[in-house]
Amino acid sequence: MDKSIIQLIKEGEGLTTEFKRTVDSSFKIAKTIVSFANTSGGNLLIGVADHGAVMGVHSELRELQKLEKALLKLIEPALVVQIRAENLDGRMILWVTVGESEDKPHHAMNEKGERIIYIRVKDKSMPIPRLLLYNGTDPETEKLLATRHVKTLITYLKETDSVTSKVFSKMINISEKRAERMLQDLAARQILLKLSKGKPESFSLKWTE
Repeated sequence: MDKSIIQLIKEGEGLTTEFKRTVDSSFKIAKTIVSFANTSGGNLLIGVADHGAVMGVHSELRELQKLEKALLKLIEPALVVQIRAENLDGRMILWVTVGESEDKPHHAMNEKGERIIYIRVKDKSMPIPRLLLYNGTDPETEKLLATRHVKTLITYLKETDSVTSKVFSKMINISEKRAERMLQDLAARQILLKLSKGKPESFSLKWTE
C-alpha cells in the first residue's frame, strides 16, 4: 500500500523522499526528479521544510510552472510524473511521485546547458559520470559481483550508509591495504560511490537493486 503524505513527512528525508519549502529553481528540481528516476523512484513534497514542518506553498500555479519547465525542457529523455495537491491543516502541499524509470539513465540540464546524470545516494542527489546497470555487459564486473567478499559488502551497505577500508578489512578479514584496493576498484567500476575526498575515504552503494 502507498504511504500517506503524513507518513512520508514523519519518516523524514531519505533515499526515496525529499522535502522542498518551495521550487526555488527549475534546474534544481529537475536534478531531484532525475535522481529519483535513475535510482529507486521517490516522492518530492513541495511546501515542506527540511526538518518536516508543513509550510504550504504560496502560489500553486507558480510552483507548477517551474515543475513544468523542469519536466518539459530540462530532463532527457522526458519523464512522466504524478503531481497531486494535498491540503494539510489548511496549507497546500504539492506531492510529486516519480517512478523508477525503465528508460534510464535520464539527464538533467544545468544552468550552463550541460546534461548531467544524477542518482540518489542517501538523501542527496549526486552527479555521476555515467550510469552502469547490472546488465551483464561486462563479464569481469559480473564475476566480481558474484564473489563472496563483494556480496558481503553489498549486503552490509544496504543496511548501513557507508563503509571505510578499515571496516571492510575487518569484515572479511583481509589487510586494510587490500580492502582499500578492492573498494577503489569497485568505485572505478561505478558500483560504489566515493563519498569523501579526505582520509579515511568512505564509500557508499550507488543504487539499490
